[in-house]
Amino acid sequence: MSSVLGRLLAALRLGSSPSAPALEGFFDSLIQAFENCRCGLTEERLAGGTAGAERFFLDLYEKEIPRLADTIRLTEPLLSDEARAAFLSRVDDYVKRVLVPAYAERASVFTRKERNDFYLAPNPFHPLERIGWCAAGITVGTLVVVAPFIPLWEKEWILPFAATGLFLPDLRRLYAFSRYQRALNTLVGAADAEINRIDTAYLSASEPAAVATPANRQAAANALRERAG
Repeated sequence: MSSVLGRLLAALRLGSSPSAPALEGFFDSLIQAFENCRCGLTEERLAGGTAGAERFFLDLYEKEIPRLADTIRLTEPLLSDEARAAFLSRVDDYVKRVLVPAYAERASVFTRKERNDFYLAPNPFHPLERIGWCAAGITVGTLVVVAPFIPLWEKEWILPFAATGLFLPDLRRLYAFSRYQRALNTLVGAADAEINRIDTAYLSASEPAAVATPANRQAAANALRERAG
């Protein structure tokens, strides 16, 4: 009884922390696996919008279901096999209906920009775009120097504006990667919080199905294997 109470209290502490990893960091590793395979997104799938990318990542996720089942089996020793199978179904549903669509939307947009090297113009016009931004920087710098209400009168101040325009695509790249990383961390954090919440609900359940018994172990284990594919 004390071990059950301790496990429940630990789950409550995890659920209260947005950074607490659920299922031994399964979602973080899943998103990393998606990122490792993101280069496999074809132009045809990207042209199909989010739906094409979503199908691509759902296919990848299907290969991860056995690992998810094993992780739940190892990390949820207090649940009966039936409750564990139901928990796996809830996690699986969350991944397919929430996590993968949200990730696919962000990944497809980011991949399109990444493959154009974060330029606004198509690939053949990248040098012209960089020159254009440099010219725009020089123009803005000149206006700043000649403006009477801005206390920058040295002509050398034009150089920083010109350099900013020249390297604007590179700055845009750094900003895009930083923003994308934050978005992925947010997805993982939201998934951890939701699954920790569901985990706590199962651990605090009073139904007999939530208590491991030899009578239902084999049937529930078969259900787990069938669900894992």
